[in-house]
Amino acid sequence: MNKSKRRGQRRATVLGASIGLIIIVTFVLTLVAPDLGSRSASSNIDPLATPRPTELIIPTPDPNPQLEGRPVYIHSSGLFQTFMPAGSDWYVDEGESVGASAAARVVISSPQRLAVIHNYIQPGVQYESLAALSERFLTVQHFAGAWQDYEAWRETGRQVSDDRVVVDFALVSQGHDYLGRSTARLFDDWLFVTRLVVPANNSALLDLLQALVVPTFSGFKTLLALPAAWPAAIDQQAGWILKHPPEWTQVAGSPGRPMTFLLGTGNNDERVRVWTEAQTPLESAEAAQAWAKASELLGAEEVLGAEAIQREAGTGYLVAYRTRDLAGDLHSGLVALLNDDAQTLFVADLQIDPPDAALLSSETVPATYASARQAVAEGFIVLPAGSRATAAGS
Repeated sequence: MNKSKRRGQRRATVLGASIGLIIIVTFVLTLVAPDLGSRSASSNIDPLATPRPTELIIPTPDPNPQLEGRPVYIHSSGLFQTFMPAGSDWYVDEGESVGASAAARVVISSPQRLAVIHNYIQPGVQYESLAALSERFLTVQHFAGAWQDYEAWRETGRQVSDDRVVVDFALVSQGHDYLGRSTARLFDDWLFVTRLVVPANNSALLDLLQALVVPTFSGFKTLLALPAAWPAAIDQQAGWILKHPPEWTQVAGSPGRPMTFLLGTGNNDERVRVWTEAQTPLESAEAAQAWAKASELLGAEEVLGAEAIQREAGTGYLVAYRTRDLAGDLHSGLVALLNDDAQTLFVADLQIDPPDAALLSSETVPATYASARQAVAEGFIVLPAGSRATAAGS
């Protein structure tokens, strides 16, 4: 065979391999994000619409799906948590939902089971009762937007109880029949919605997902009061969340280990550090101030005061102090100290450049550092024990 033919064969082989790789990648993308094309093709797509299942053959129902065993999924905004099914066939997509509307969503779907779990929360939904929510908000127009990716939908039942509105649907997607269920709840002025989709031949899976997802789908009340667009540092292994301004940068640490964040002011000495200390109960403001004074990590030269704080799964204190750097200059600090039921101490420590900033009170903090103070004083929470993960299970 001459050199020209061999070069031609090599080019053909490379071209064939490239085409094959493109086909494989395209197929995988359709499994992980079946609505990717539609999301990018149109600006009119409702981000809170529930995506349809992937285009596959309807599977035979699994009599024992084994969905329990994984830690809960916590949204990257830190606003809520929800059930995360066990198994490698489930994929997570948060989309780009936290924006001007402050709504936050997550879609957890399984191409193998043709099942969709869609949870979202939306602020500013205020009704005097769930009956009013059902009548005036959960209308035909609302569900037309919810099921806009489906060829047809039909409401098949509705139930209003003391704490939720549950609406069942018959859905059609690409010629296949599905069951849909929407569960809406009110939490202060937030609307919490769970939508589930399963093949029409698997009502048992719909009921199982309802039992697993809805009780686990809950918000962190303290964090819901903060700007929704703020991201959150989440350490399920150590057991804490810190919701913070978007300009912060994590520069050190990993799950289960201390973390350090720079404030984005351009001064690398202005930072927040988060860590835990086992078996360190603080039972009074005096004990909290004594701990702050003795902590080598804080380096507090003078403790200025303390006040009690309460979080969903932790109680403790804010302590203001001054610290001196190696050059001999004074700086201001504020540390949040929270104990859980196991007496683990959760610490979020803010240090900034000005030496005389009154950080203990939100009314006297310098405007430049108001967001940083709010993040440490209000955006630092201890996760409930049931929301944490072990190193092996995370």
